[in-house]
Amino acid sequence: MDQYQFELADDGGCLVAAFTGQISTHFYSVFRDDYNEICRRLSLAKGQCLIIDLTETTFFGSLFVGIILKLSVTIGHQNGEFALCGLSDQLSELMKKLMLLEKNSDSAGYLKHFSTRAEAITALTTDGA
Repeated sequence: MDQYQFELADDGGCLVAAFTGQISTHFYSVFRDDYNEICRRLSLAKGQCLIIDLTETTFFGSLFVGIILKLSVTIGHQNGEFALCGLSDQLSELMKKLMLLEKNSDSAGYLKHFSTRAEAITALTTDGA
């Protein structure tokens, strides 16, 4: 089992939540605390952008999909920008099958996704300006 890890940092004007390993119910109590920290930081910086970096993530389940959607709605209500980056091919396919992801799409109902954190920061800070 891949060990779950979490890091939250400001990077290029965006709040970046980077996840490593498996985001599964096995780590629910730790993940819940990390989610609450993301929400706390978002409440302090209205209009900020949030990037969920999944470059080192090997698995996530339905709990995490729900959290992604909740965070995207929360940041949208704060006039901020939201994106995912670094999804593996397998996790990207999962999100496409759930009809939540189209690469670099601005279409309503789809989450923005970029290959790298740098691409996401550039896109969100340029589009959001």
